[in-house]
Amino acid sequence: MTPVIRQVCSSIALASALLLVGCATVSPDGGTASLQSIAHQLPTGPARHDAVFPRPGVDASAEISALLQLPLSADSAVRIARLNNPGLQQSLASQGVDITNAALASHPAKIKATQDAALLGAQVRKAWIRAVAAGQSAQTATGVKEAAEAGGELARRMARAGNWSPLQQARQQVFLADAAADLIRAQETAFSARERLTVLLGLWGQDAERYILPAQLPDLPDAPRNETDLERRVLERRQELTLAAVQWQRQLTRPAPRGSDALWDALGEAAHVRGLAVQARSEAREALFRYRTRYDLARHHDKEIVPLSRFINDEMVLRYNGMLSSVFDLLAESRAGAQAHARAMDARRDFWLADTDLDTVLSGLPLSFSDSAAESASTGSSSQPAGH
Repeated sequence: MTPVIRQVCSSIALASALLLVGCATVSPDGGTASLQSIAHQLPTGPARHDAVFPRPGVDASAEISALLQLPLSADSAVRIARLNNPGLQQSLASQGVDITNAALASHPAKIKATQDAALLGAQVRKAWIRAVAAGQSAQTATGVKEAAEAGGELARRMARAGNWSPLQQARQQVFLADAAADLIRAQETAFSARERLTVLLGLWGQDAERYILPAQLPDLPDAPRNETDLERRVLERRQELTLAAVQWQRQLTRPAPRGSDALWDALGEAAHVRGLAVQARSEAREALFRYRTRYDLARHHDKEIVPLSRFINDEMVLRYNGMLSSVFDLLAESRAGAQAHARAMDARRDFWLADTDLDTVLSGLPLSFSDSAAESASTGSSSQPAGH
């Protein structure tokens, strides 16, 4: 550790100690109990029943360390991020007393705080999904390369024995070269996906290196979610629409406008409310349709394509054992099976991403916010929900 970094760390530790002393006489949780209660009401995807906020004066390092001891689940990732993400901490700190128990639940600062937490939860969950899926893809690419290496070695031996032509050997070497390139790309994707998740979690040093991701994504649910009355629920939670509607209702209680300018203003305000409602309804329908479509596609891969590929591979093994096909036919079929498996993994990843998008709109956030500014939100310039 360099002297500069050591000095910074010491300063942080001293500031934290002073903060703990200063806040101990105010409230053990920084007066955030009501904010925690509001957050529990949001369908924020992962950790739906475990919504938390960082509490000034409370050291969460022990809790974070305990969560990092086990393979990191999506729920644990969201909890760590909400306790440790610098962007969320800065956003909450900028609101100060406006998000404590002293402020009403309807205070704009509290609404913004809960939306920031919902946004961070969606971004972390999607980063976790992509990181796990990328790691799984890298493992598959490793297996494909190992099979290609075995085929390449066999091709070299057959060429040396005069049983294969240089052209046949070269074709087999192409498979190996492609598999090696695919593995490099998969490893790069997996590394980058993990780093994006690490930044959102606010981790560094040994914590960033030692956490373990699951080997694969969760299985598909037995049936898709049945979201009834979705559009109404989304309209109720979309805060910018609520604020615009309140302003419009105030306009209606005023005397009838006089003059062309006032009439045009009234028309514009009404159109603004209607435009927000049209957009919110459309995003709700799109999120639900995408969720159901990607569920059907992922289920199709799991129930139809992958079993068929596995059956074909088993039959090829039988034919090879009976000397009815060559080892190269078996290797070629193994590559085809790996490709089918990779497409199934991609379909499952896309389903869980769509599941998070659906929770995003149900949390009152625009659909685009589940992915927007994920990196800047984690480094201090937290992305803000629309209307704030």
